[in-house]
Amino acid sequence: MNPAMYQDKAAEVNIGESSYPIWVGWGITKQIGARIKDLIRPEVTYVVTDQNAQRHARKIQISLERSGITTHIFIMESGEVHKTLDTVHHVYEWLAKRKAERNHLIIAVGGGVVGDLAGFVASTYLRGMPYGQIPTTLLGVMDASIGGKVAVDLPQGKNLVGSFYQPQFVLSDVSFLKTLTDRQLNSGWAEAIKHSLIVDRDLFDEFRTNVDDISSLDPDITTNIIRRSVAIKADIVSRDEKETLGIRILLNYGHTIGHAIEVATGYSDYLHGEAVSVGMMGAAYISHFSGLMTSEEIDLQRNVLESYNLPTHASGLNKLHLFEAMKSDKKTVSGNVTWVLLERIGKAVTKIGISDDTVSEALEMIIKPEVI
Repeated sequence: MNPAMYQDKAAEVNIGESSYPIWVGWGITKQIGARIKDLIRPEVTYVVTDQNAQRHARKIQISLERSGITTHIFIMESGEVHKTLDTVHHVYEWLAKRKAERNHLIIAVGGGVVGDLAGFVASTYLRGMPYGQIPTTLLGVMDASIGGKVAVDLPQGKNLVGSFYQPQFVLSDVSFLKTLTDRQLNSGWAEAIKHSLIVDRDLFDEFRTNVDDISSLDPDITTNIIRRSVAIKADIVSRDEKETLGIRILLNYGHTIGHAIEVATGYSDYLHGEAVSVGMMGAAYISHFSGLMTSEEIDLQRNVLESYNLPTHASGLNKLHLFEAMKSDKKTVSGNVTWVLLERIGKAVTKIGISDDTVSEALEMIIKPEVI
């Protein structure tokens, strides 16, 4: 093992007796072949990517093959609408034709859609193959690549078919973010800001005071803020892998309404982070109406989200459609949603039994926003 290659480890996820590293650095992809050969030693790798990330996948293929690892690439169509069992079937056939074996390695190279789908394939093909995550979007870096939640969508809802299956490593090259559009970047910052809102007021204040440096991807400041954010998720996942202890569910702040917005709009009008941003505002209003978050803190949350050009309302959506979509939420038990709310910025809590009237009032606030 070459210690110099591992100085950029931002965190480690520890699940039972197993663990895996999360590497975050600027320009570290060129080392991927040596790292994988050192860590896993696979003879063959299968890179699953999409049209948006294939340029990165080709560079990774070169690094892997220079290290003596035979590498194949599957390029799926881009977008949430392709995170389906139909696409999974195509990847299964591709692996079967190449006679993939259990000791070979699958690598997801792309955003959250690729990471979710490739991880689901890895968890099910041959009853489980090792896999790694190389996210190429900020949303993938912050959220989908960490924690082993792998899944695909059904028409009835997001991520309804899936499992918990941990990767062998996560490698995030922050320089990849320079290829993203402003909208894609902002969508990713929503998840990072969410981490600060649920457990770390100091990190929230960093997002509030360093908007220009973070938005312009200053290498040092951006890498540091990403390391701090992913370390929060790594710690939460390590303490509650399968969301049974009431800890990991806190990561779903904003997601109940956010997922409903995605379903109600056919996954086409809002990027995931944009939907979550609106969902966090809805959750903030529910928090306030439940006697928790103050109106001043709602303003703070709104101002920070808007400073990263994230939406804080979704005018024109049908409230009944949102209610219907929320009934399919994975956190719904016997018709009751487990809501993740904020007691204050930096302190999330869960609540069951929030009345439909309270939720309806909050939805009105994001559909027809009024400052309270």
